[in-house]
Amino acid sequence: VGKGNAAAGAVAPGNLRADGLAAWGRDRASPSQQWTAQGLAQVVVAGGAAVATALRRRGRHGFGRGVDGADADTQARSVDPAALFESLLERSGAMARALDACPIPMALLNTYTAVPLLAMVAGALVPNSTRVARGLAAALGCLLGITVGAYLDRAKKDGARYAVLRLLAKHMGASTAVDELRSLIRGARRRFSVTAAGPKGDAFEDNALCEIYAQFLNAVLEGPEHDSYDLPAMQRLKAALELDGIVVGAAHKRAAQLLISRGYSGLTGEAMTQAVDKFLFLSERAFADEPSTEAGLYEMGRLKGMLNVSDKDARQRISAVSQALYRQSLSTVAGKVDSQTGEALAGASAAFGLAGEQAAQMNAESYRQIATDLLKGGRLSAEGRATLTKAQAVLQLGDPAAASAFAAVAAPYLRQEVEKASEQLAKATDAVALVKTASALAERRMELGLPAHAGTDIIAEGFVAQLRELYNKACKDARINGEPQALATLDMLLTFSANVDTVMGELRKASGDTEGATQLTLAADSLPARRLYGLYLSRSIKGADGKLDPKDLARVFELSESDEELARIEACQPRLRELFADSIAKAEGGGPPLSLLKLAVQAEMAKFALPRETVHEAAMEVYRARLEPVSARVLKAGQKEDLDAALNFLGLAAKDVRMLHLKAFGKVYEESVREAMGRSGIMNPDGREALVQLRERLGISEEDSQKFFYGVVDERLKDMMEDVRESYEEATYTKDALKEVWKKRGKDVGDDPMADGTGGSMGILETPQLEGSVRGFKLMTSLCTVADFYLKNKVLKEDKSVKPDDAYPVTVGKYIDEKTKEEMYGIFAWNAVTSQDAAYRDQWKAAQPHVGGIMGMSEDTMQKVMVRMVSRWANGFIKQKIQEKGKLGEEEISTLTNWVPTFFGIGADVTKDMVQSANKGVLQSKVLRLLNQPKVLPTDVQNLREEVDQWKLDIQKDLELTRPQLRSLFRVEVTATLEDSQLSHSDKQDAVANSKASFGLAAEEAASELRELVQARARGYLVNAVGDLMQGNEEQAMHEMRRLELLAEFAEGSDEMKLKQEWDVAPALRANLLKVYVASPIGEGKAANVELLESILGVSAK
Repeated sequence: VGKGNAAAGAVAPGNLRADGLAAWGRDRASPSQQWTAQGLAQVVVAGGAAVATALRRRGRHGFGRGVDGADADTQARSVDPAALFESLLERSGAMARALDACPIPMALLNTYTAVPLLAMVAGALVPNSTRVARGLAAALGCLLGITVGAYLDRAKKDGARYAVLRLLAKHMGASTAVDELRSLIRGARRRFSVTAAGPKGDAFEDNALCEIYAQFLNAVLEGPEHDSYDLPAMQRLKAALELDGIVVGAAHKRAAQLLISRGYSGLTGEAMTQAVDKFLFLSERAFADEPSTEAGLYEMGRLKGMLNVSDKDARQRISAVSQALYRQSLSTVAGKVDSQTGEALAGASAAFGLAGEQAAQMNAESYRQIATDLLKGGRLSAEGRATLTKAQAVLQLGDPAAASAFAAVAAPYLRQEVEKASEQLAKATDAVALVKTASALAERRMELGLPAHAGTDIIAEGFVAQLRELYNKACKDARINGEPQALATLDMLLTFSANVDTVMGELRKASGDTEGATQLTLAADSLPARRLYGLYLSRSIKGADGKLDPKDLARVFELSESDEELARIEACQPRLRELFADSIAKAEGGGPPLSLLKLAVQAEMAKFALPRETVHEAAMEVYRARLEPVSARVLKAGQKEDLDAALNFLGLAAKDVRMLHLKAFGKVYEESVREAMGRSGIMNPDGREALVQLRERLGISEEDSQKFFYGVVDERLKDMMEDVRESYEEATYTKDALKEVWKKRGKDVGDDPMADGTGGSMGILETPQLEGSVRGFKLMTSLCTVADFYLKNKVLKEDKSVKPDDAYPVTVGKYIDEKTKEEMYGIFAWNAVTSQDAAYRDQWKAAQPHVGGIMGMSEDTMQKVMVRMVSRWANGFIKQKIQEKGKLGEEEISTLTNWVPTFFGIGADVTKDMVQSANKGVLQSKVLRLLNQPKVLPTDVQNLREEVDQWKLDIQKDLELTRPQLRSLFRVEVTATLEDSQLSHSDKQDAVANSKASFGLAAEEAASELRELVQARARGYLVNAVGDLMQGNEEQAMHEMRRLELLAEFAEGSDEMKLKQEWDVAPALRANLLKVYVASPIGEGKAANVELLESILGVSAK
């Protein structure tokens, strides 16, 4: 793109030419980069003057010192590569110049050539011809050759640098292709033995070539702020020198260090900012070509760290430079729009690293600027249309984007015509005038070069904007100037809307658009639009001068059905309430009756078209207003008639106004209920009848009156329960405890004879008697008073369809905790059954179920309490009889199982369970005593089993014996079975199995217990037999042996039981005993099982 030299007033030698920049493009690595550079070259040729002019207007200045040492206050000039490299050539030494011009091959100028050559020359030139002299001369020549060789190596590097600079000065700014220039530089490096593949190539690149690149980069940074030549020139130099990422990174690092040093030396402010921005942009572009992304990120990260620039800030600054450079490229499009220019722009956006979206946006902005320039005269010529078409192609804009950009520019011109037409459309206009208006707008659209659909849309937008102004004016009028002015504005708005719809229809018909909307609407705010619609609707209902349909206004405002309904309600509901109230007032003031007025009102209501619930709401509000003057008092007959007439007129039912009547007359009715009860608390029939009449007069339903009645009953019960509580405390607390409780309440017990102080016995002694005085008499009296109050006031629901638990609608359960209620009922129920006074017993018995119900207790709970009371007495009775007799006899059992259930009215199973539990305790005690005896006989176990069976108990489950206790009983019972000579082996097995099952022993547990039992008793029998024999008691010894033999026979028949064991008796004694037993006549007519005894004792009977 254009150079800045024109702004500086001079053109530097070797200025960039289009062919040179194109040559740089051809040398790029990829085809896309080649055409990018060529495109940029075209832009340079086409737009150099324009950019120069732009730069002159901006007055950009450079900073720092240039290559030639210019002062900082001179205007910045674009970098001239030829001048830069010529300046570097001039600083080169004479030896470098000489070597570059020397025709001798540089390969000969090295140490290996200089050493032998100088050695021979020294030997030949020595005047003494002796061998020693010549040898010394040759040695000195070798030393001189080594020194000369080192000098030549350094000189060749300087010569190579000079040769490279010479080639760059000659070809960098010309049209020489990069490949050709690269080849020339390779040749120069090859001539001086510093090729890339050679041993000295890396050092030459890291020093000489890196320095050349860094010098050029520093010079670029001292040039203009935005020079699009800088990037391609830098890339061309990098490609010609074949620099890798490491060398480029080192050069940029040096440049960053130089920038930092300039900052310390006085370069600050905008100049420093511009230099850093340009450096970051060039660095990012240089590293973008790196094959390794990580390497590029590393190099950029190092530079940002050195310059103390964040990633975000760096991205923003790089993007700003990219956009500025691309904007310079775009500045030439209006003057030269051809395919080459479009290709150049596309390449520029890619070369400058500009994102596709940013380039497209900037292209669109340029297109709009071109369109703006072409439309300055108010119309688009044919030539201008052609220019726009070319510009669209050059800027690579799609049809939608180009059309949108052009429409945005042309819209203001067309809207001016729309505004002029709107002034006439707001007034009543005939059809001919409307057609002319449509034709004029269409003609203006064509002058501006707008397509039909785009122009129609712009016209529609202009009309909508005018609608918006009228709408805003109507809102302002409604707030400030009053309803008449607001209605006039709305009339104008609807007239304008109707005329606009006609014009839009003509426009769309002319353009062949059959799908576009011909009726324009306005997206208005819901709340103000509803208010305006309500004003318009109210005037329409009143039959005023409004000639337009309010529905058209709702359509224009885009009101939804719900919004339209809300607006109708807001406008018409107050009028309906007023209509209702006026009609009722006229009727009550002597006018026509409400039955006649209702017809007129219904006709007026039809105009309102209000929803049913809205009409109902209005009627309720009117009726509420009628109630307010007569609320909180007893209605007179005339007042009741007026309210009923109003209720019928308003179309309301009694259920609709139920809550209104409760609020107005509820307190009156409730107070009347209290008065009807009087001080006695019992309501007489006359009072009940009066309450019914009052309920009907006040319009209170029977159900609601019942609730008021129950509320008063609840109040009275709460007061009465205070006396009940005190009576309960007197009957159950000790005198000291009662004194303490009443002291906290501020009451003194004194010598109250009713405070019997039975304490925790609950009025029941440990051994209560069924005759004598009744404890808790005051409690009984208080609870009977409560029951009488409940029954005589007919609180109890005696309907057979009502469940027993629901028959008591008012209870005192919430005033008393559950435990206290049950204790109170227990005392009352017990006294009601056990009292010896027939009169009191009958009274209490009749009140008993009601007392529990009033306390909120269910029938099941009352039964449980009674059972608990009876159980307490029965347990004392059983305890006493067992202490006296040791067990319960037939008489006691009959009393408990027959008489007690009948007398107390409880289930027979209850006392049966009590008896069973009592015997269970007796049997448990008996088992413990049995197991603690020194010797337990099988008969004892058998007697225990019979008693357990008698009471239908289970030894294992009901007696709650431990496992050791069960095993002990098992051993006792099994021992007798095993030693019974009358039982067969199978009988013994059956008996053992039955005993195991009855005592609940597991199979392994019973087998282990049986095995230990047999072995222990067998050992004991043998020891006893030996002792008896030694003491001369042969008969007893033989008896013991017989018992041993029985155990041995039982064990022999069992697979799991063997008697071979350690007998704790000497073999000789066992053998002697066996011989005596075999020879003994003592027995049961059965010979001894000698073989079995010999086997288990381990001795022989012979």
